[in-house]
Amino acid sequence: MPEEDFHQIQIRCPKCTQRFRVGPELKGRMVECGACEFRFRVDDEAQVKNRKFYPGEKRDPTLNRYSRQPHTEFAASTPLVAAHYSEAPDVERFEPTPIGKIIVGIVGGGVMAVTLLVLITGASQHGLLGGVTTDRRLVIAGFAAVVGTMMIIYANPRARGKATFFALLGALALVSTPMFLTEGSKKLGGGNQNAAPVAPPTVTVDGRKKISDLKVEVGYAPMETALLQAGQGGRVVGLWLKGLRESNAEMVFAYLMRVSQATEQSHLYPRMNQNSLIVLINPKLSLEELAIQCARIGEVNETLPELHLIEVKVENERFAEQSLAKLSDKEDGAFYQLNLRELQGIDIRRINDALMRLALAEPVQSRDDIIKRMIELLEMSDREMLANICKAMIVWSDGKDGAPEAAMKASAAHFASAKDLPIEAATFLAKWQQPDIYPILEQLWLKEPTNWEEVYMKSGAPAEAGLVKHLTEGSNRQRMSAARIIGRVGGKSGAEALQRALESTTDLELQTSFTNAIDAIRQRQP
Repeated sequence: MPEEDFHQIQIRCPKCTQRFRVGPELKGRMVECGACEFRFRVDDEAQVKNRKFYPGEKRDPTLNRYSRQPHTEFAASTPLVAAHYSEAPDVERFEPTPIGKIIVGIVGGGVMAVTLLVLITGASQHGLLGGVTTDRRLVIAGFAAVVGTMMIIYANPRARGKATFFALLGALALVSTPMFLTEGSKKLGGGNQNAAPVAPPTVTVDGRKKISDLKVEVGYAPMETALLQAGQGGRVVGLWLKGLRESNAEMVFAYLMRVSQATEQSHLYPRMNQNSLIVLINPKLSLEELAIQCARIGEVNETLPELHLIEVKVENERFAEQSLAKLSDKEDGAFYQLNLRELQGIDIRRINDALMRLALAEPVQSRDDIIKRMIELLEMSDREMLANICKAMIVWSDGKDGAPEAAMKASAAHFASAKDLPIEAATFLAKWQQPDIYPILEQLWLKEPTNWEEVYMKSGAPAEAGLVKHLTEGSNRQRMSAARIIGRVGGKSGAEALQRALESTTDLELQTSFTNAIDAIRQRQP
């Protein structure tokens, strides 16, 4: 019999009570019973602690009897069969999953489920993702799929195969949802409004239907009358608007009058089945240019040069007014997109309201699209809209996006016709030191020096050159205002001009203004 190793420990199978001796290195690990193949952990409960027996004490008959090693070579030896154990598996396989990993798995599945729910319920044009294009929705879905998949696999170390399979199924559902639910994936305000304008197809009347049938459908008599009255030098364009609701008719007519700059003789003629005919007299836009502008109110089917007519299928849902609370909530993620949609609309009241809201908001989203639309609006702006656009551009423009040049062009045209300019427009142009604003600003300042003094001061050094001559000419009010402006923005040449003006006047009030301006320049100059 092999010599007994006293370092070994005796264990008992909890199922069949078979006993074994194992090495101390197996303590705390899972083992398999050689008799019944039951697996259990080698711990204090499985370890057998032999009771001590004293002389004369009767042993428990249920205990195994272990004979002493024989003292003589004649003693019969009892062969002992060594227990064979399979290699103990990794302890982690039988350890419970940590609560941290369970939470990570739940969060990963929740991220994928919530994102999928948002992609499904918010897919409409007026839903949570209304106006978010398909490619951006795919980015959202892909991000949620990657994060959720990694978290689910991490949380299931013992069943990575199954976890990977189900996580990939969820990821596939996420990524495929934006491809099938594309109802509201067009940019807010219409898909063609930010793209390069494309003229609609031009067809001949003969290729579409008979002239007589078309004239009957449209009610062409007002067009014929207008064409006769216009004669050879006049121009007349007809717009055949199909599906235009009566509630939107006046708004659409006002928009077309504004963009085409047609004369007041133009008229709107309602027809049956929510159809309308608009006759524009002497518009400044050609048939093709008007067709491009009509893309904002619906789908332009075709242009008919023979009849001077454009056919448009109106999309009334574009004119739906959004909730004022959502339009005004800067914390709402849709604030910028919703107000951009208002800018891209045709209602001048709603456009002005959106401009005033954006003038008070930080330019953190959709900056390029918003500035681009503001520049487009300059071409059709009146005094109120010009003021609102320039007020918003002060916040949104970086001076390199073409906004100062476009605003200068619109302001010059407005001043030429009205001999007036909103102070917001002059402030924006002076901020970016547009050279053409200073002659206009000088004329406005001469009328009301006090009102335009602050604008001059914000314009910087270029204001000095045009005001030096007014130190010695004009009214005392103008001369003192010029001194205050040069004292704020002038340099060495301005100080010299003030000194000459000081020496040439005897008016104590003017002398005080010139002296204060000289002191202000000297304090500012090294």
